[in-house]
Amino acid sequence: MMSLGPVRGRLAVARDRIGRAATLTGALALTGTALNPAWYPASIGAAGAALGFGLLWSATLPAGQVRDTATALYVAPSAAMAGLLVTERLVHGLHWWELAADTAWTAAVWFVRPARLARVMAGREPSLTPAAVATAQQNPIGAAPAEAGERHPMAVWWSERAAIEGGLAPGTVLEHIEQTGPQSMTAVIRSARPGAPVPTVSITSLSALLDWDEEEITVAKIPGRGAGVRRLTVGRAPQQAADLHAYWAQHIAPKGMPGTTITAIRTVDLDKQLDA
Repeated sequence: MMSLGPVRGRLAVARDRIGRAATLTGALALTGTALNPAWYPASIGAAGAALGFGLLWSATLPAGQVRDTATALYVAPSAAMAGLLVTERLVHGLHWWELAADTAWTAAVWFVRPARLARVMAGREPSLTPAAVATAQQNPIGAAPAEAGERHPMAVWWSERAAIEGGLAPGTVLEHIEQTGPQSMTAVIRSARPGAPVPTVSITSLSALLDWDEEEITVAKIPGRGAGVRRLTVGRAPQQAADLHAYWAQHIAPKGMPGTTITAIRTVDLDKQLDA
């Protein structure tokens, strides 16, 4: 079964691949310019475009120290690349240190990932925070609670897979997430739009998305609350498994005997009954 930790959305994966491709393109431009000066105009133009994009991206962040640091990280690769290209242009001939510098630039950008660090720092890549990824790898369903100031991994997963436009619960957020057992959790689905109800959540679709048994997933009303919130339960908590009243109301009555409830439970000694 799938972990309920954060799952990287398609957009995050696409950005990751684009970043890797940009790094390889930059390495090719640096090496090509060192070997053939005719590459310089195209290479410096590409570095300038990347630098300009980084500055435009940083302009969308709120002013402050976080933006300054994120901007420095985001534009560092393109600025360093431009500096290396200018140096290669000014120095005549091919020198070993040029290729060494190009290799160092490629390795640093490839392994450090400055642009991704900038997005994480600015809160633009919540599914890639180190704490979220580590929690998803170490914990199964109902990952450990997030630290103060961080989004719960399951909330991140919900926002990227379920609450998206065209998803099974668009315009919703997942909050008050609580692990109720080794393989069970409960949470509140809330409409992100004030006054709007939580859309009908398909148990079948959610089961397929989670790769989880439909019988162990419920989306129910919360007593005393409006249609803008719903209670999500996944898995069967240890105490829930022993609560016959709750199990009947959630799993048996809705499908086989609507409107019925258990009013009393009588236990018998099966051995004595058989002996009789």
